[in-house]
Amino acid sequence: MRRILIALLAALIPATSFAGFPFEATLEEMAEGADHILIGRVTGVDMVDGRGKPVLDAKAMTGPGLKNTIRLLVTVDEVLVTNAANVPKVLPVPLATHLHYSLGQIRDAHDGDTLVRLVLLQGEDFSGIKPGVFLRPLSDKEEALRIYHATHP
Repeated sequence: MRRILIALLAALIPATSFAGFPFEATLEEMAEGADHILIGRVTGVDMVDGRGKPVLDAKAMTGPGLKNTIRLLVTVDEVLVTNAANVPKVLPVPLATHLHYSLGQIRDAHDGDTLVRLVLLQGEDFSGIKPGVFLRPLSDKEEALRIYHATHP
């Protein structure tokens, strides 16, 4: 009986560990849905509550039933494509709010992050194509631009 329980737990733990991952999107989906293709880097992390007020407590959480939103602060190095009249130098891009993360956890994950990336965003509010999905390796630049121009006459 003990072996059966151990086997069941071993099988269930990996399956549940994937339940919290953010949505995924292909480069094609991202480039087709993009209004803005930028080159930038994450230079900070912040959190706001449901009324847009800053949350400073590193233990504050996001997730179902909570109104907090964690945002990656993306410094724009270069604008490749946009339909906006003006692209701010720093964009607060929201992460998925349905996932359980703390402000401190995301700050720690991006502490010292200097990697330059391709940033694909949509809308006037510069949000991810899917909740929290907006960064790609810079090596995807040419293919993203090709797809974008082929689908945005």
